[in-house]
Amino acid sequence: MDQISHDGIKGCSVSIGIFAHNEEKNILSTLLSLASQDIFNLPLFETSNIKVLVLANGCTDATVEIATDYLARQSAFDGQVIEIKRAGKSHAWNQFVHRPESLSRDYFICLDSDIKFGSTAVLSTLVRRLHDDGQAYLAVDVAKKDTQLKARKTLFERLSLLFSGFMRQGSTAVAGSLYCAKGDILRRVYMPEGLPVEDGFLRAMLVTDLFTRPDNTGRILVVDDVCHYFTPESSLRSLFRHEERLLIGTFINSIIYGYLWRQVAETKIDAGSLVACNNRDQPNWVEGLINSYRETHDPLIPRHFYHKYWKRWVTFNLWAKVLTFPVIILASVIKYFLLKKVEQRLLRESGLGYW
Repeated sequence: MDQISHDGIKGCSVSIGIFAHNEEKNILSTLLSLASQDIFNLPLFETSNIKVLVLANGCTDATVEIATDYLARQSAFDGQVIEIKRAGKSHAWNQFVHRPESLSRDYFICLDSDIKFGSTAVLSTLVRRLHDDGQAYLAVDVAKKDTQLKARKTLFERLSLLFSGFMRQGSTAVAGSLYCAKGDILRRVYMPEGLPVEDGFLRAMLVTDLFTRPDNTGRILVVDDVCHYFTPESSLRSLFRHEERLLIGTFINSIIYGYLWRQVAETKIDAGSLVACNNRDQPNWVEGLINSYRETHDPLIPRHFYHKYWKRWVTFNLWAKVLTFPVIILASVIKYFLLKKVEQRLLRESGLGYW
């Protein structure tokens, strides 16, 4: 357990948001894993100051019923199900962070409803380390594929784990499946409605201080001695669909980033306030940006999207380069065809709200 000063953190308030969309198969195991976290038992954290919300957005299965039943029977923490009719994590995120009850929360912990914790101290460690870092706004642990726990792995699983490990080295990416953030800064962030990839947008908002300063990766604290596990896509079809969603989201985010840099420089209003205003006054503002971009750019997808893996590959040491070279080639070929498919889709539609 970390030996840090208890001054300032003792008695702090924490809101834990579990984002769930049709997760009837996973929500119970995630809640059970959450109940084992020592943050609910340590004297440093007062249980009465920790609130757990299950943000069930657009659910058409038994997610709400399963979560409600469990929360009514357990005593590990104070939990509540918030049913949100509209599907979409960015919308649910705005509802969570900007609830009236969230105005005074010191820390927010956001997690997906299909993860399991690697130890009992994951959440308490994230809060404590983030508290102790004066520069960081947000802390992440290590997101690991649960195939890592299998005694016998297939060749594909071994290659996938190897590739993921190399791509993660030195990265300050925010895994949307679990992170902890300071309340004061997170309340200044608003998500554009309908974003397919909200964690990349959140990272951009934080490392640029709401698009008012150049990137400062010190805003993201990577706590690499705790982890959580997630289940990777189990079929090639679901894997390709997942990658397609990420590519669409990354493309949409890039358009929004350009817009925010221009608007912040022109108006001197930070990006959080701009997004909040646009969400309120122009609900379809992101779709308008995408349409305008589509009319003025050919090809639609910038060339640098095709080179992502190679940019990471050149930073590897010689042994890692040799080992990952065949995988990088295969991944790049697959990505090329996925990008072409994404480009055709985006020529017909905005891509917003894509699951």
